[in-house]
Amino acid sequence: TVVTGPPGVGKSFLASAVLTSLGADIYPLRLRTSTTGPSSDYACFGALLARLPKGTASSPTGLLLAVERMLREDAAGHQVVLVVEFSGTLDEGSVGVLLHLLLTGTAKLLAVAQHATDLPTDFLRLVRRGRLAEIPLRGIGIPETRLLVSALVDGRVASSAVGELHHACGGNPSSVQGIVRRERATGNLHKRGGVWTLDSAVEPEQGGGTDEIIRARWAREPQDVREVIEHLAVARRVPIAGLAGLFGSEVLVDMEDRSLIAVDRTEHRCAYLREPRMAELVRERLGPDRHRELASLTSLGGAPQEAGLDREDLVSYVEWSLSVGSGVAPELIVQAAHAAIGLFEPLRALDLLDRANTLVGANAVEAAFQRAAALSLLERRDESLSVLDAVPAESLEGMDPITMARHAAAKSELLTWLPARGEAQEPLHVAWDAIARRADADASELKRASEVLDLAEYRIHAFRGEFASVLDALESASRRTGTSEDFRRECSLLLAQGWAACGREADAAALMASFGLNSPHHTDDDAYLTAAFAVWIANGDWKRCVHLFEAYVDRGGRRLSLRGGLAELFLAVSLVMAGRGSAALEPLLNAVAQLEEFPARNAVRTAYAATAFAYAQIGDPAESERYLERAANAATGAPWMLEFIADFCDGMARRWLGDPAASEAILAGAVDDEAAGRVTAAGIRVFGSSVPGTEREFLWIERLAHHRQGPLAHLMAAVAAASRRKDAEALLDAAEMAYGMELDAVEARCAALALDFARDHSESAAAGRAQTRLDRLTRILPTLPLIPQVPAPVLTERERQIAVMAASGATNRDIADAVGVSVRTVEGHLYQVFMKLGVSSRSGLDGLV
Repeated sequence: TVVTGPPGVGKSFLASAVLTSLGADIYPLRLRTSTTGPSSDYACFGALLARLPKGTASSPTGLLLAVERMLREDAAGHQVVLVVEFSGTLDEGSVGVLLHLLLTGTAKLLAVAQHATDLPTDFLRLVRRGRLAEIPLRGIGIPETRLLVSALVDGRVASSAVGELHHACGGNPSSVQGIVRRERATGNLHKRGGVWTLDSAVEPEQGGGTDEIIRARWAREPQDVREVIEHLAVARRVPIAGLAGLFGSEVLVDMEDRSLIAVDRTEHRCAYLREPRMAELVRERLGPDRHRELASLTSLGGAPQEAGLDREDLVSYVEWSLSVGSGVAPELIVQAAHAAIGLFEPLRALDLLDRANTLVGANAVEAAFQRAAALSLLERRDESLSVLDAVPAESLEGMDPITMARHAAAKSELLTWLPARGEAQEPLHVAWDAIARRADADASELKRASEVLDLAEYRIHAFRGEFASVLDALESASRRTGTSEDFRRECSLLLAQGWAACGREADAAALMASFGLNSPHHTDDDAYLTAAFAVWIANGDWKRCVHLFEAYVDRGGRRLSLRGGLAELFLAVSLVMAGRGSAALEPLLNAVAQLEEFPARNAVRTAYAATAFAYAQIGDPAESERYLERAANAATGAPWMLEFIADFCDGMARRWLGDPAASEAILAGAVDDEAAGRVTAAGIRVFGSSVPGTEREFLWIERLAHHRQGPLAHLMAAVAAASRRKDAEALLDAAEMAYGMELDAVEARCAALALDFARDHSESAAAGRAQTRLDRLTRILPTLPLIPQVPAPVLTERERQIAVMAASGATNRDIADAVGVSVRTVEGHLYQVFMKLGVSSRSGLDGLV
């Protein structure tokens, strides 16, 4: 067996665990390869050879037989297990002895290596033929990092902190403890509101034995291989054809066979070092002159994509080139800043732009765009708007229509957040007028500029919740031929949000489903996540929302430092809206801690209100009121959807706490929503307020439901109609619908009302079914949203006595003998019990008496 995996992943630990599990039935022998270069013959077996009698090793055959005989004697009948760590070279003599011991059955092999290709050729052949099994180990992911860090700090850890720590450890579990200890000692990792969070980025832990092994491996390579390694360490990725022209194909084939390099599957077929840490260590040891020589050799002449660089490669290449004093084209610096923003690393983008020399012309304008985008991502919108305002008007006038439109759209988006600094649509009007005067401009540029400005205007309306006025335009734009794919996609996402808010929930769900099937774009950007949440919540598909954001968090990345709080907030709100306050509290408290540190999208108020609602659901009024007070003092000015959630959760928390003014506040919001065409939002508000409800509210819900789609709208209409008619059977049907959607709070509401109505109308069978359902929900929900008001039928003392005995399994004769009455009398009492409690058999009494 061969255990493979990156450094620090636990290969040696697993090998030791295997030996321990085998116990005393084996004879283990540990062997190591040389890490310092070529070694003498049979060096791996030096300890055994020292014990051989003189003259035994006079021939290779004699040595093989002597080693085999010695191992059998030492093992004394037990199975020999050779544990070999292939961290360096292995001489041919040692390879021959190992093969002989394996093929003769003298010993079993447990090998440890980074890659199967690190094994000697003969052993690699055995792996490929299946004679040796390979167990590949991989670095830990986000879920495992969360468990490990939580255990180390003995508490909850924010997703942003988990993502940052995972990035720092590189998936290496052996590094986590040292990093956590270091960050706690510096105060960077600290507790906030019971949740461990980070103040700033975490640097990876450097050094250690693994680095020494990598340095030794590099040092023992021949000169031509070292030159290729140096070249790739600097360039990151190089098209294999160009690399072969510099160094020849033979050395590259050899390096690929030995897993030093790999070739990606892009159209450029770029080569790169398989061990990223080797690239870092090689760059560290290069002198200034060699730095500049390699930088000039690998200077990017075209676009980064043509050189095979992805975003991370491009950013690190430009950072390194600037650090060593190599000249970098201004266009490349701006492209690297854009790439850093795409990686959710705005501070790196700002650092690159700060280190650039004076930029002029188009580069200066583009740099301003990237600086503004980075500042906006850091929630520093005032500064971002000032950067855009500082772009000279004459510079913009000399730009193409697309650049003018981008400048106006960026200002417009910022002004939606900063209304005190101007009207958001004003920059768009100015840009339209300026572009209209460009009659001589290229038609394709004018079309693209028009798309940018149209999309910016749609986003203003979506931010404010003014969907009704742009739904037709969005639908037309999403289907318009001749437009760019990005434009159609963004319009479709805004359209899905609008449909979800304005009563076309099923159409919105179908539109969102099309993205997973047809769109080549990633489905984890901000726009997609926001639209998916809005659509699935409007349809009552809360579990899909939970899975979406759990997967987003588990994928990790540096983005969690900026978006971890929002992701956990959306995950938690999905649970709160489903009535699962207990499950929502952990992600909610995590979200609060992160959003207080970094108030992404002004969502702090929403987090406070949702937390208050969750505490109200679990029956903790003191904590609920504390978070309601914090929500009242928090800043407003978030996008409409976040403001809607905040208002709804705030009102619902107050209603659960018994505030008499809460329902009127919720209904006032519903009036505004309906007036704006947001019938879905209005329906959700009225339904939340209508506990126990009035005829006016029930008719309102039914009327709104006629203008809506989807299972949640159907459920709300069914509950409202049954409640208005006081129909217990219809309410039980609605409870079953809620059960299918796993909406426990709605199911409990239906069961409680059904029980009251059934008792009022002496419908004993319906009352029994409602009571059974309510009993189950009482064990699930800490607090019921509605308590039955009609008292249960009262059993006489004798009826209760007989019912208890019957429920415990006693026969009529046993009961008669115990009570001292006739069997006929027992039957009569049981008949009365069945009628009063609404059951038809003894089994139905269980849990009722």
